[in-house]
Amino acid sequence: MSRFKNLQKQLGFFKALTFYRKIKSGNPSNLTTENLTHPFGIRNNPFDYATFEEVILRESYNISLNSKPKYIIDGGGNIGLTACFFATRYPNATVITVEPDTENYKMLQSNCKPYSNIQTLRCGIWKNNTNLKIENANVGNNAFTVTETKEATSETLRAVTISSLMEQFSMPHIDILKLDIEGSEKEVFEEDFEKWLPVTKLLIIELHDNMKRGCSRSVFNAINQYDFSFDMKGENIIFTNNAFN
Repeated sequence: MSRFKNLQKQLGFFKALTFYRKIKSGNPSNLTTENLTHPFGIRNNPFDYATFEEVILRESYNISLNSKPKYIIDGGGNIGLTACFFATRYPNATVITVEPDTENYKMLQSNCKPYSNIQTLRCGIWKNNTNLKIENANVGNNAFTVTETKEATSETLRAVTISSLMEQFSMPHIDILKLDIEGSEKEVFEEDFEKWLPVTKLLIIELHDNMKRGCSRSVFNAINQYDFSFDMKGENIIFTNNAFN
């Protein structure tokens, strides 16, 4: 399906035409949709458009919940559209969005700035608080992987654990944990998960065994220690903690 036809299907003809003209102009900024409170922008590249299509058009993170969430962590924030979607849908929730890439983070800050309930962090989610380096920056801004390094340089970035984020923002539990962290889920679910996984109500995760072998095994080994049920939506696996139901 062509880009315009896809926009038209989701937005209607006139709204799609406005979007399409802005995208074709090479300056797709000040975009508006009904499912986001504030205008947003994307860069003129296929990666940002794919993110927009997934998060805004298809609403991949529109999940039915039994209660209104108070604490949301968005791991792998990219350009901030998921955080904006959560912040719009749950205006009384605290949304923490974490993104390691510098250029992505600039866009994320710009898109998230109008939302008072979003906190942004430029760092990577990992199994321990350390430093990370980007391994394959040339693959596109939504597909690079990271590895741990002991030294801190101008080219490394800070890594944080999910439990340390909970402590930093005084979260007694996590209502929604979204993880799209390009293979780092392997490490994240190998250590420290005992501190945060039992108190996570809903986990939305995309697995990346094609990028790093063992991701699925690591996640399911941890999940199987607790009472979770699961479902699928698009590329995401949705785990629901039955201890809270």
